Amino acid sequence: MATTTSITKYGVPVGSSIERGIRSKYKRRVGLAYPLVQTRNTVVTSILQKSNVAHATYFGNATGQELLKNNLQQLIKTEKGERVMLPDYGLALKKYVFEPLDETTYELLKEDILTNMRKYFSIAKVIKLSVLADPASVDSNQLLINLTVQILDESLDVFDIEAKVG
Repeated sequence: MATTTSITKYGVPVGSSIERGIRSKYKRRVGLAYPLVQTRNTVVTSILQKSNVAHATYFGNATGQELLKNNLQQLIKTEKGERVMLPDYGLALKKYVFEPLDETTYELLKEDILTNMRKYFSIAKVIKLSVLADPASVDSNQLLINLTVQILDESLDVFDIEAKVG
C-alpha cells in the first residue's frame, strides 16, 4: 500500500495573534494577589541579566488557581453591603453564626453561597460544600466553610478552599 508524502495547503496563512486566540478558548486571567503584603521582586534588566536591586511592592499579581482562591475567600469573608461600589457583593453569613446548625440553616447558607458563586464566579463550579462549627473556637461561635471547586477551563483543576466566618 502506497502512502502520500505531499501536503497541499489552501488559503492564506494565519497571523500568530489570531492563531494564539484560536488555540486558547479561555483567556489567562491576571488579578491582584490577596492579602496585600509587601513583597520583593527582582527586576530583569535584559534577557540575559537580572538586576540585583530588589524593589518592594504591595501589589502582587496572581493567576489561575491562586487568583480564584483569593477571590473566593474575599467573597466569603465580605459581608453584603460592605463594598462601596458593589453593595450586592458578598455573603450575609454573620447572621448565621449564632443560629443552630440544622438542615434549614444549612440550606439557607448553601443557597446564599451557590447563588453568589454563580453570579460572580462563572468560571468555577462547586463540587462539594460543607459548613461546620469551628472546633478550634471554644468560646466564640465561628463557622468553618469548606468548598471543593473545579475551574471550568482547559485545566479543569480541582482545589479546596477553607474560610472562617464570625
